[in-house]
Parts: sequence; C-alpha cells; structure tokens
Amino acid sequence: MKITIFLSACVALLACKPQPQQQQEQQQEAVLLQEGYEIKLHVAKMAGKDAMLAFYQNNNNQVGVCDTVRLDSAGYGVFRRPDRRLGRGMYLIYFPSGNMFQLLIGSQQYFSVTADTADYVNTVVFENSPENTEFIEYQKFLQTQQKKMQEIEEEFAREKDLDEKKREQYAKRQDAIDEEVRTRIAGIRKQYPGTVLANFLNFTLSPKIPDYSKTVPADAPDRENEIRRLSLYYLKNHYWDYTDFTDSMFLRINEFKPKLDRYFTTLIVPNPDTLYQACVSIIERARPNKTMFRYLTEYCIMHAFNHEIMGMDKAFVKLGERYYLSGEADWRTAESLKQLTDEIYKRQHNLLGNIALDLKLPSLEGGVVSLLETQAPYTLLLFWEPNCGHCKTVVPEVKKEIFDRFAPHGLKVFAVMTQTDKKDWEAFVEKNQLFDFINCWDPNRQSNYWTIYNVFSTPVLYLLDKDKKIIAKQLSVEQLVGLLREEYKRKGIEVH
Repeated sequence: MKITIFLSACVALLACKPQPQQQQEQQQEAVLLQEGYEIKLHVAKMAGKDAMLAFYQNNNNQVGVCDTVRLDSAGYGVFRRPDRRLGRGMYLIYFPSGNMFQLLIGSQQYFSVTADTADYVNTVVFENSPENTEFIEYQKFLQTQQKKMQEIEEEFAREKDLDEKKREQYAKRQDAIDEEVRTRIAGIRKQYPGTVLANFLNFTLSPKIPDYSKTVPADAPDRENEIRRLSLYYLKNHYWDYTDFTDSMFLRINEFKPKLDRYFTTLIVPNPDTLYQACVSIIERARPNKTMFRYLTEYCIMHAFNHEIMGMDKAFVKLGERYYLSGEADWRTAESLKQLTDEIYKRQHNLLGNIALDLKLPSLEGGVVSLLETQAPYTLLLFWEPNCGHCKTVVPEVKKEIFDRFAPHGLKVFAVMTQTDKKDWEAFVEKNQLFDFINCWDPNRQSNYWTIYNVFSTPVLYLLDKDKKIIAKQLSVEQLVGLLREEYKRKGIEVH
C-alpha cells in the first residue's frame, strides 16, 4: 500500500477513560490509570533507523505521524509522552524504508513490542498489552480460515458437473468457516468488551443475508431480480449492524471511510430524500460522541454537495438547514460556516420540483416580461452574457438545437442578459438571430436573480414545465435535447 506521510500533532480526539478488564491484576489496573503513553520498541533489523508512530486519518493513502524515535544500535527505542494520551484506534509503526506493521491503541498505553518486519504476524511479541496479543492470535487464525476458504473455492472451480446438491454442500462448508470466524469474534467481544479490539473485529463482520431463494416462490414473476432486490434491501438495512458510531476509534481505522463510500455509492439510490434520510440515520447514531457526530455530519454534507447526479443538492440543502443553519455545527469557523451558508442559500430556491420564483424584467423591446406569466408547455430559462466565451458557444447552440426544434411545439426561451451594456446585447441578439427569445435584463439589479437562480457564472440553464416547476438544471444542451424529446414523446409528439 502506498502511503503519503505528513507531519501533524497527534491529538487525542476523544479522551479515553480507562476501562480495565475484569480479573486483571492490580498492577495492570495501575498502568491503565497512568497519564500519557510509553511504547517500548525493539526491531533489531531497523537498528539506527527512525521509527514513526502513525495513525490513519480516514484518507486511504494518508496517515498522520504523532511521534518519532531513532532506534539505537541494537534496535531499541521508546515512544513516550507523559502528558498526553493517544486516541483509540489502529496505529502503525512505520519506517522510511516502507516497512511497517499495525498495532492497536486502547486504554492500555504503557507496553512494549518486539517484532521482525520481515514476518510481523509470526514474530511479534507484546508485553503488557493483552489486546494486541489477542489481535495477533486472531490474525493467525484468520489466515488459516482464509486458506480453508481458498481451498474450497479452488475445489469448486475444478468441478465440471455441479448439480444443486453439490452447490449447497460447498455453500455449507463456506458458511461453516464464516461461522467459526463469527464465533471467535463473539468470544473476543465477551472477553474484551468495549475495547478497540472488540469494536474493530465486530466492524469487520458483514450482515448474514437470508437465502431468499428458499422464500421467493419458484413461479414468482422475475424471480431472480426479486431475490436480488430483497438481498440488497436487507444489506442496506443491516449494513451498519456491527458498527458502533459512538466510538471515535473509527476515525483512526483505515477501512472506515471506504465502507462509508461503498454504502453511499452502491446501496443508496440517487434520490435526494433517500440520501438525506440515510445521512440523518448515521449522523444521529453518532450524536452521543461529538467527535464522530462532527465527522459524519461533515462527510455527509460534502458527499451531498459534491454529488454528480442532478437534483441531489436538495439533500445538501436539507442537511445544511438541519445541522448548520440551526447552529449545531459549532466546530466550523465563522468564515467557513458563512461559505457553506451561502451555498445553501444559492440552492434552496432552485431545487428540482420547486416552482420557479418569478422574474419581472425589462425586455429588449422596452416593455416588461414575467417568467411566471409566460405561457408554454416548457420554458427554458437562460442566463447569459454577450462577452462570455462559453456563452458565445452555448447560446447559439440553444437557438439551433433547442429553440428551432421545439419552438414549433410551444417551447419558449426566457433569456436573461446579465450585463449592463445594451449595445453588446443588441449586437449579439442580431448576429445570432435571437429575436424570438424572450430577451430581458436587469440593468439596475433589483430582482436578485443571481441568488435566486445561483447565477455566479454564465451560462446557466433551467428547464421549467407548464406550471413553471423546475424539472432540470445543470444539464448540457445535448442532455436537454434528449430530455425534451422524452418529455414530448410522453405527450405523443416525436421531435427529431
């Protein structure tokens, strides 16, 4: 794995109160209550080299370095801070050569580790860290289970004639291996409740999806798709069953963000209301832990903001109103909160499904025109300027590809010129024969159209239906042509 290292202060995002395990000796309990941390390291092959204590920052190829020590001639060194404890999570011992190994940091932060970077799992020894010792044993166990699973898969691949009975036999053998892993993790959770080890191993589990082939009738219409639909629905509803969102250790687990990404990109359909509900669900589960609440709120608002599907900004606006405009996001600076607030305001009036707000503007001919009083089955609302390089390409395309094709079927173009030079406007209209557009402007800037319709660069296009409901925005001319063809086709009109 390629890792980008950058230096940062290793601040514990959540203070961890010691939770000694039952039946631990008094000496171990005393160590748990010590302030700071001390991790003694012995890696003979790295004698004289720098070793870094690093933590994952939920960015696949980035880690933060919180401590560095140069090993002596025998390979010994100590990471030590008497005044600060480390945040719970997965850490790395990393060397500039690229060699590294993982360890867990939980309540116990005074321990030692001896390892050989060539074969970490089979050589590492921890002293005074039962969690890490158990973690190593689990990794060895998991390697054995993975080898068994691979053997079954290879055996399955060699089979030439597989009937249903044999398939079930292979599936049962795989299920048995999976059950052994789950049983092992359950035992660890019971022995080490609430620890980084227990919560991390639990997190690695996936939901056990019911075998819907046994419940969906054989004669059901489109049976295979129904089985697939039920399986995906179950996976979506149980995806986070094994994740404790109140534990900030996940901010230092490198698998956490990729799991979030998979959830939102593969299981949440691109519908703004669905996305909003999914975001609220996980954010609220994290509310008891302010650090996790902050992280997940920021993740969700930015995911909605950066979504490429048209109309998903509705989820962004609703999340912004709920968590940012309400004053809950007290972690943001005044400047960054203002920037986000401005983005919310730019979008809240022009969401898909909204009725467009009226614009009553002076026309090129000298009268006043109204957007809402424009009678048409479809209205293309166009904001443009004559000296914009992009507009010089797009506006003539709108005339040729959209207006000339669909105007015979009632479409109108409500074209708002956003500058104040009337001569340039008139020249562009004449040159490109735009006389049949509803040409208007706002020379005194009284309508606030730039905020209402998020016009901070040009061109900007919206498609409105007969009731002036916004049905499309942020589409190219080509995409609008395709959409209009489909819209007219539903009315029984073929447009080529």
